Amino acid sequence: RSRSVGSDGSHNRDDEAKEASGDEEVEDEQEPEGEDLVDSEEYDEDEDEARQRKKRKKDNRYGGFIIDEAEVDDEVDEDDEWEEGAQEMGIVGNEVDEIGPTAREIEGRRRGTNLWDSQKEEEIEEYLRNKYADESAALRHFGEGGEEMSDEITQQTLLPGIKDPNLWMIKCRIGEEKATVLLLMRKFIAYQDSEEPFQIKSVVAPEGVKGYIYIEAYKQTHVKAIINNVGTLRMGIWKQDMVPIKEMTDVLRVVKEQSGLKPKQWVRLKRGLYKDDIAQVDYVDLAQNQVHLKLLPRIDYTRLRGALRTVQSESEAAKRKKKRRPVAKPFDPEAIRAIGGEVTSDGDFLIFEGNRYSRKGFLYKNFTMSAILAEGVKPTLTELERFEEQPEGIDIELAAPAKDDPTSLHSFSMGDNVEVCSGDLANLQARIIAIDGSMITVMPKHDALKDPLVFKPNELRKYFKQGDHVKVLAGRYEGDTGLIVRVEPHRVVLVSDLTMHELEVLPRDLQLCSDMATGVDSLGQFQWGDMVQLDLQTVGVIVRLEKENFHVLGMQGKVIECKPQALQKRRENRFTMALDSEHNSIQKRDIVKVIDGPHAGRNGEIKHLYRNFAFLQSRMYLDNGGIFVCKTRHLQLAGGNKNVSTNNNLSLGFMSPRIQSPMHPSGRG
Repeated sequence: RSRSVGSDGSHNRDDEAKEASGDEEVEDEQEPEGEDLVDSEEYDEDEDEARQRKKRKKDNRYGGFIIDEAEVDDEVDEDDEWEEGAQEMGIVGNEVDEIGPTAREIEGRRRGTNLWDSQKEEEIEEYLRNKYADESAALRHFGEGGEEMSDEITQQTLLPGIKDPNLWMIKCRIGEEKATVLLLMRKFIAYQDSEEPFQIKSVVAPEGVKGYIYIEAYKQTHVKAIINNVGTLRMGIWKQDMVPIKEMTDVLRVVKEQSGLKPKQWVRLKRGLYKDDIAQVDYVDLAQNQVHLKLLPRIDYTRLRGALRTVQSESEAAKRKKKRRPVAKPFDPEAIRAIGGEVTSDGDFLIFEGNRYSRKGFLYKNFTMSAILAEGVKPTLTELERFEEQPEGIDIELAAPAKDDPTSLHSFSMGDNVEVCSGDLANLQARIIAIDGSMITVMPKHDALKDPLVFKPNELRKYFKQGDHVKVLAGRYEGDTGLIVRVEPHRVVLVSDLTMHELEVLPRDLQLCSDMATGVDSLGQFQWGDMVQLDLQTVGVIVRLEKENFHVLGMQGKVIECKPQALQKRRENRFTMALDSEHNSIQKRDIVKVIDGPHAGRNGEIKHLYRNFAFLQSRMYLDNGGIFVCKTRHLQLAGGNKNVSTNNNLSLGFMSPRIQSPMHPSGRG
């Protein structure tokens, strides 16, 4: 027994040495040291007694740690206070963190090890559930951005990998993508319960992709099996392209598009029957990528409908459709009924040929977003007047175009008469004497103000009075000149020098001018009064030049609008002649009198001759710049003979556009 005690004493010394060295591992089983034991029974008793003492020593050892833990806490608090002071003294915080694990952390690890050894599975499960159910666990593991990091990791796990089905791109007939997807869906369902069902996973037709569909499957043979005998996929039966794994997510990426369109916004059509026409947004359908517009319809009122329609009328209408498009004007239900059309009513709307028209004659129709132009659309004054009687927001646009942007470009120039439109000096008239960037110096026209004043462009507007001769700087009538006959609050009416038409222009688009317009278009190809070729059998004379369109007086006396690109200048022979009502030969620059027809009683000078039509100009005729058209048999040469000269040797049975050879002009009577 003394040996056992000695053995126990040596054991205690070994344990104390291990505790002093700070070893964290505890040896549960350790043999007593000393001499060999001869008696086995005595050895067993000593062994049992040593185990009991060892167990008590373990309890005492842990108890000692608990006491030391309290003492260590005080030391740690002191260390914390010292660390706070050390930071004030400039000691780097990282050096303080490198002290190592504290006694509390060591004890926690030992408790965890003891827990796994002693607790049951149910208790361990409950412990872990309670521990990690706390919301602050994410903060302890991931920091403040733990939730975002965990969400990002979760999203990364959803990306396709090498074990997921592949995406195959198949060429499809353009415009049939969605119908093809529905066809493949029905085909898949029909064979689903058969002996050989299709092995594909999904079929996709993205909204913005034209001419292709995507099929999700593990193998290319599965794709070929389902697209076999599908007519719209005939072009893709021989080749199926596999989408790379990294690009699979981009196929179904949804990009939110902001149309930016608002109700009452002005837009223009880019193609079709209504190309370049102005329209107003009624509402926007983002789901269908369409916009509902309000615009003036273009209906051919000469084409017969319903019971009045014949094969001949349809062929003639097709020819007219190729030549020119109908004029934009409000819907006329009475004119539609007169040509055999059927007009029905749907509440406040009229229905004709599937289109909806308001009681005021406007067309309401859906258009795709790609068919309209919304940026930088500014309707002209004429378009606004044709579109509605009182356009919304027109006063703001006319009176103060640069109210919100003082640095915007202005059209003021030296010598312009202006009027102050805002501030204490509102309605003060002045004359511009200097322009320095965005600052304009004016000389007031007032007896009490003798010194120049400086204004910003948005504080001034142009001022005109009756009798001023002005030039149009911008807009539909750009380049034209005329005399002001009427000044209204937000518009100016002038008479064109060339065409004698009344033009309504915004004040900001005018400038005082002493010169007259030349009547030549911006490209220098056409001039006012030129004869142009409309088609192979029709000619006309330009009676009005606008910025984008020409007004041409045709042979039938109607004025039509044409693009400069659609016209061809006609070369005239100065020796061209015709016969008047008394068989006198007439030619260009002759003075004639109209004795029959719609212009009977007028006198004029012949400007152009074409076959049996003559284009005349009279200063007493105010429309179309004084130009009108008559048939030559309705004319009488001023001062001409009533009897036909026998020297001409002319046959009177027909009207020739060229009476005699230009080599013998002396034969003219």
